[in-house]
Amino acid sequence: MNLDNRLWVMAVQTASDAGLEFTVPCSHNLRDLIRAAVSTMRREGKMEEANWETAGSSLETLVREMIRATLELGAKPEAEKKGQIREGALVQAKKLCPLWPFG
Repeated sequence: MNLDNRLWVMAVQTASDAGLEFTVPCSHNLRDLIRAAVSTMRREGKMEEANWETAGSSLETLVREMIRATLELGAKPEAEKKGQIREGALVQAKKLCPLWPFG
């Protein structure tokens, strides 16, 4: 699995565990952020497993903040339909930055 997809799968799983999913525009923005983070890691020569664990932890923190912001805005999952994480939640979560390598 390529490096970008590894982080993306983790983000989707974290959202899904909370009964949420990313809207298409939000998913594009989050994937762009992940690609930029991977580029930062490559540029800094930090591609070891420990660096990936740090990046994964930082991304999980961002996604959990997106979930918190989404739920705070009242977008709750329903019995047969997942709630949606929108771009505004990503903007809110980015206030936590700098979280290496996302900041």
